[in-house]
Amino acid sequence: MKKSNLFVTFVFLALISVSYGQDVILLTNRAKIEAKEIVVKGKTIYYQDYNDNSGDVFTVSLGKIEYIQYASGEKVLPADIMDKRNSLVGLGNNLINFHILDFSTNNFTMSYERVIADGEFSLQFPVSLGYGDENSNLLLPPPFDEVDIKFWNRFSAGVGLNIFPTRQGKARYFFGPAIYGGSGVYYHEYYGLDNTYDNTGFVSFVVNNGLIISPISHFSLSLVGTIGARHFFDVEGGKTAATGKISFNLSYRF
Repeated sequence: MKKSNLFVTFVFLALISVSYGQDVILLTNRAKIEAKEIVVKGKTIYYQDYNDNSGDVFTVSLGKIEYIQYASGEKVLPADIMDKRNSLVGLGNNLINFHILDFSTNNFTMSYERVIADGEFSLQFPVSLGYGDENSNLLLPPPFDEVDIKFWNRFSAGVGLNIFPTRQGKARYFFGPAIYGGSGVYYHEYYGLDNTYDNTGFVSFVVNNGLIISPISHFSLSLVGTIGARHFFDVEGGKTAATGKISFNLSYRF
């Protein structure tokens, strides 16, 4: 065979080897799987053995891999796959939330929320600044504007875990626990005495239940009901009371 023909044959075989190259799946136990025809569905990776031409399909859980190294050189981490799945429904994994109803009780509240674990959970970090006192007006319709509020927030922050049973989508239910801490002013109901109060710190343990609707990719709105207990450190030697509220939030997603 002429040298020119040998060269052409070599190039042709090289191109075939590139086109049908070997992918590698590295497991968390450091074992390597030589694979081809990799397909990711949900939390399961389907693949064929690179050295087996039987066509049998094998599976491995997404949680058991370190990364996938494709023949092209691209390396994909599990987190990249999760982000890509959420992007397929057009929704970002980061939310900046504006808690609109908190203005009615003289609080300015915002939170950052990060969607994790393939859209099943999110971590939320709220921060609230309060500017009301016992003489402040509530921006609520009757008869709620006559509610006697004993505690007025000055500053609070916390962290919450939201659980999405059906992951992310246009309309989803979620629930989960949260913990808050901060400080404020607690007004007493002592007969014959006016403006009797304590400056106190507090900690709250609550459970949230809500509905989030995302009509477009970068905008969501949510309605959240919260119920739990709040402990005041400097009121009557320590006081625990029930707490609850309803929140209406507008969110920017990216």
